[in-house]
Amino acid sequence: MAARHFTPEYLERAELRDGTWVRLRLVRPEDKAILRAGFASFSAESRYARFLGPKSALSDDELRYLTEVDHEDHLALGATRDDEHGQPIGLAIARFIKLPDRHAMAEAAIAVADEAQQRGLGKLMFLRLCAAAAERGIERFHCELLGSNTGMQKLLEHVAPDRTMESAGGVTTIELVLPEVTPTDPPTRSAPDNAMYRLFRAAAENAVDWTEAVRNLWRR
Repeated sequence: MAARHFTPEYLERAELRDGTWVRLRLVRPEDKAILRAGFASFSAESRYARFLGPKSALSDDELRYLTEVDHEDHLALGATRDDEHGQPIGLAIARFIKLPDRHAMAEAAIAVADEAQQRGLGKLMFLRLCAAAAERGIERFHCELLGSNTGMQKLLEHVAPDRTMESAGGVTTIELVLPEVTPTDPPTRSAPDNAMYRLFRAAAENAVDWTEAVRNLWRR
């Protein structure tokens, strides 16, 4: 087995487009307070998009689920910046969960705090999540969206051929091949020109409607 890049020792510093420096590492059980505060900083619209309903705070059970992960079948990657006192502020989190009944496939999602959007952080989280998933034998990501909204229809017009797609009962299921990226691709590299990147970017901008399956990624 090849040596892994995304281990408990993984730590990366990166500069966003506006000059903000962030740190990326795997999420730990002791990150509950950071995650709770980060969630509180999300706009009501962003929270609704992730949980399919109004939600003002994460419960203790949800925080345990989101932070006490094995980083094998359930991996979570976080990004923080320091405040004026040197304390970490959560800016983004990305995770995937392997589907036990599907070979080399996982559900995945990325959330970026409102203050950090449009700065390149979402793209960086996407690149690192894909690389971490590939290290663990994942070949495809599985996503479910509601197929009735305008954002979804626009997205489907530009979906690349590296996907399979099914629609039933108003739900569109998309399976996307992971792009070939390395664990150290610079955040300044060109965005992967494939359907998966466009899908995650649209989700970060709340331009598509997720289903219950995606909400479960954040609070099973």
